Amino acid sequence: MTQKTIAVRHAGETTISGEDAVYEIGSLTKPFTARLLALLVDDGIVALDDPAVEGRPFTFRHLAEHRSGLPRLPRKLERWDRRDPYAQFTADRMPEVIAATAAKRAPGGKVAYSNFGYGLLGYVLAQRAGTTYGALVRERITQPLGMTQTGLVTPGLVQGHTFFGKPTPPWNLAALAGAGGLRSTAGDMLRFLAAEAERPSLAWFKGPRKHGLLMHEGGTGGFRSFALIKGDTVAVALHAQARSVSGDAFKALKTAESRTVAKT
Repeated sequence: MTQKTIAVRHAGETTISGEDAVYEIGSLTKPFTARLLALLVDDGIVALDDPAVEGRPFTFRHLAEHRSGLPRLPRKLERWDRRDPYAQFTADRMPEVIAATAAKRAPGGKVAYSNFGYGLLGYVLAQRAGTTYGALVRERITQPLGMTQTGLVTPGLVQGHTFFGKPTPPWNLAALAGAGGLRSTAGDMLRFLAAEAERPSLAWFKGPRKHGLLMHEGGTGGFRSFALIKGDTVAVALHAQARSVSGDAFKALKTAESRTVAKT
């Protein structure tokens, strides 16, 4: 059986089911990137409505809200390697990638999910801060929150598996790491989600209004992740197989809430 960890923090109590190991979190990296944007806006380094790339019409806000008009994926520079599809997008090739990837529509319109947009956001924010994406995450998020097992290169990564259970190598998001390059543990993610619950970034998707849910999914070639925020209650599910774990996160959240009702 492939490894899975489910964790929830509710009413000051933390519950972790499964080994608190290191997983690729895929697109759960995007809330980290959006949080970096908020922090750099606070510092006056960038402004939400400034153009993110000189000569292009989309702003930082457009990138963070998936309203940039950019396609889901950048224009490839060589054939896709499905076992590590983003590795070709190295920092030295980013100017070429940016120039070659045309927008599909004008910015500011409807939401159109873009991995390229978020990878570009992380890349540009790191440039504006005069550092790398990994160092920026460490300096501004993981160290202040006491997250010791979260980063682009984190020892102890468990073996990932395809949908059908075949072992598969980890992904390298290269210069597009802001779209999905981080690795983390359930315990670390609870710390991050608690901070996001206090001040949600622009990356979260909203569930039905009556439930007040914020959610985000993540996935790489061998991992799936899902996180939920509901008020000050947070839950995360991490799986070392490319199979959805959204149901696990929702179940953990519901179980925690029902325990509180039972106590009253």
